[in-house]
Amino acid sequence: MTSILWATGFTHDYGWLKVDALDASGKPRHQRGVSSEPGVYFLGLPYQSRRGSSFIWGVWHDAKFVADHIAKQRLYLAYRAPAAAE
Repeated sequence: MTSILWATGFTHDYGWLKVDALDASGKPRHQRGVSSEPGVYFLGLPYQSRRGSSFIWGVWHDAKFVADHIAKQRLYLAYRAPAAAE
């Protein structure tokens, strides 16, 4: 598994992101941090789910939501349907 964590600091810069996860104005397309592009997630965006989303003391709500989403996706991918009875 490979992960990239990109901290942009004081300004938003998604120019390096070469997937279809941005809208026409260059802002992330997401629902509570879950992108329309599989495997791409966003955290720390202003008002992502609440006022504190872009602050270190408030981002944990969104981080938990995204982590739970990733865990569910991994379970779905790992699931094997039971063999049919013969």
